[in-house]
Amino acid sequence: MEISTETLEDRQLRLTIELNEEQTEKAMRRAARRIARQVNIPGFRKGKAPYERIVQQYGEDTVRQEATEMLAEEVYREALKQEEITPYAPGRLEDVEPDPFTFTFTVPLPPTVDLGDYRAYRLEAKKVQVPEKDVERALDEIQEQNAILELVERPAALDDGVVIDLAARTPDGTEILNVDELRLLLDAESASPAPGFAESVVGMEADDERTFTLTLPDDFPKEEYQGQEAEFTVRMKEVYDSTLPDLDDDLARTVGSFDSFTELEDHVRNQLRETAQREADETYRSQVLEAILEAAQVEHPPVMLEEALDEAVEEVERAVKQQTRLSLENYLRFQGKTMEELREDLEPRAAAQVKRSIVLSEVVAQEELAVDEQELDAHIEQVSAAWGARADEVRSSLASDAGKRTVRNSLLVDKAIQRLVAIAKGEAPEPASAVEQEDEEAETPEAGSEKSDAASEGSQEEA
Repeated sequence: MEISTETLEDRQLRLTIELNEEQTEKAMRRAARRIARQVNIPGFRKGKAPYERIVQQYGEDTVRQEATEMLAEEVYREALKQEEITPYAPGRLEDVEPDPFTFTFTVPLPPTVDLGDYRAYRLEAKKVQVPEKDVERALDEIQEQNAILELVERPAALDDGVVIDLAARTPDGTEILNVDELRLLLDAESASPAPGFAESVVGMEADDERTFTLTLPDDFPKEEYQGQEAEFTVRMKEVYDSTLPDLDDDLARTVGSFDSFTELEDHVRNQLRETAQREADETYRSQVLEAILEAAQVEHPPVMLEEALDEAVEEVERAVKQQTRLSLENYLRFQGKTMEELREDLEPRAAAQVKRSIVLSEVVAQEELAVDEQELDAHIEQVSAAWGARADEVRSSLASDAGKRTVRNSLLVDKAIQRLVAIAKGEAPEPASAVEQEDEEAETPEAGSEKSDAASEGSQEEA
């Protein structure tokens, strides 16, 4: 068997396998015997017809086709073993030449990644500060939430509380809001649901209806409508005179187990600081990961991207079924899209996910990160407990072999990112093997130095 290989782009290998005459002859005869066992040939017991009779009745091409199907997987496995090739996924049979038998496969190889000098990367973490105006705004919100409301029969004014039915539509008639009995405070500084809304409602009495147009804010929940004009229709249900409580110890005792307003103020400040710290940590984490990913050089076979795209399509399909109860096929038809166009739209995200997975796997390997059984079991227990009545069901699923693999991989990803963050801050420990190597290198010169000193002493004595 003659084997040749050719390196292709994108971590693929062309593997060509040619059988010699003797192997070809044996393969043809094996194929003929296989055919003989499957058919009835007059004058012969099943499986006993000679090779020449099989070829005469079914033709040499048929026998060669049968031999091809028998041989493809066999010669592929043997060639991988002989050439010591470790594929990432099953190879693809590209071509077969029948005389002599010559098979050509495309073999996807495992990805390669060069992280560069990732351990030299540093990024200064920003210190979190909470402006006093943010504390004051939070306290004002607490004050407003505890306002004393008294039903009145008069037109609504700024700082009143109101109960309204609210609907909003785009200029083309698309409904974007429809809320009954919405309770809100007419705060002139509020941009919810749109800047100027409070002023537009001022003067309305119970049972009044008013329609007006406003520009939606840039942080409107539905991104596609941000910054666009919308027509609001408001029906006033009730108007309440709003009396704000004083920012004092009584308010503190009303909203929680605080003995004084100072305690409430400190609590609000700490909550804002914790929230700001979480956001800062997440931003820092994203910046570090983005920098490492950008610096990394990754090559992978196309099949990895195809697998990621398959998973992305499955995610879309699950979301579509959950939100619309439509099949993905019908959903795409309503959207005027083909499956090919959907995969094209998803490709950038899938490609980024493939690179991220490869890079973090390499970080796990180089940093010698691991998850022991105790960590695994503790995480499964923690996740399961959060499901309440379904805890046993979730625990059983996560404790299966497949479930444990998923959980372990998730924990390893978290550990890899945490290690990269520690590296960026200059706080990461060295991998165990690196420490051992440093210790060995430190010991070697000392031993050499002793031998050198001894040799020096010996030559001095000889002199």
